[in-house]
Amino acid sequence: MIEDNEHPSVMITVYGKPKQKKTSDALAAFPRALFLGVPSAITLVAQNELGFTPSVHSDSPKNLTELVSMLKSFTELDPAEYDALVIDDTSHLCQRSMVEWQESAPMGRSGKKDKFYPYQQLSQHLLEIAHTARYLNVHLLMNFHERTPGTNAEGRFCPGGPDVPSRNQVETLPSWCDINVRSMLDPTYPDPWFPSIYYCDPTNPEWVTGDRTGTCSAKTPGNLREILRASKSNYHLSRLPGLEWQDEVAESVANAMIEGAAVQDAIQSAVSGRTDNRLHLRWACQDGIARGVLRQQSTQSLFDFSEPETNKASSPSLPPPPPTN
Repeated sequence: MIEDNEHPSVMITVYGKPKQKKTSDALAAFPRALFLGVPSAITLVAQNELGFTPSVHSDSPKNLTELVSMLKSFTELDPAEYDALVIDDTSHLCQRSMVEWQESAPMGRSGKKDKFYPYQQLSQHLLEIAHTARYLNVHLLMNFHERTPGTNAEGRFCPGGPDVPSRNQVETLPSWCDINVRSMLDPTYPDPWFPSIYYCDPTNPEWVTGDRTGTCSAKTPGNLREILRASKSNYHLSRLPGLEWQDEVAESVANAMIEGAAVQDAIQSAVSGRTDNRLHLRWACQDGIARGVLRQQSTQSLFDFSEPETNKASSPSLPPPPPTN
């Protein structure tokens, strides 16, 4: 059993089509993380969608070789400074690496460059990343683009999953992760600002997904913070200094939903009279919506095998925004 003063780390892979809030949710879930990626892109999302400036490494890795080296240097990362490490757009690092390995591939007996060399390097580096990341002292999240199901060169079916250059490697990193989910949109999800969900169904052979926390389902709120919070593990999930009140607002929204209030009414009740930054308020309300949905999903008995009802959108119109300062 995990003691109260012990906080396990979690390893997560999220993949999906572009512009489906993968980076946004990583920022919202781990606002005190060290981000590895394009500084201007990550900062733009954080400032415009969440209202804060994140910590982005000034010399982020440009290929998988640099990423492996950097991960090894982070094995003693101090949780008091950064409580998570986020690798944004790992698919780009894979693609960039393949181009470099193709150029540096040794000559084979035929006098041509060894075409298998880049794939051998990819396999070795992905395994090294998975191994090194498992022993970090902080949470780790890797974002990928999505690769659809298909067949490999031998005609064998390979499921869809994180976008890496080799279909045979699609399952390599996810197999090491505690959570591996597909980011999707669901118009019935009751978040009025963005209907983001995570798909997770390990019984579906078409897509590589899984969850060791026991929280995720085929239609899980697209909110990693609340997924981890709802699990039975004692994960440490910090807020930005000065924004600790966000949990109070989130709890208010979730409680109102559980009591039967419409999402719009729950939001308005929670933000009424508050003069906080509007982006910070929305962030808190979105956490509350995810918290409420997860609680509603958890109320179904383990021995109730009936199909759960699909959440219906109560109104096609958006609720009023939080009040202005």
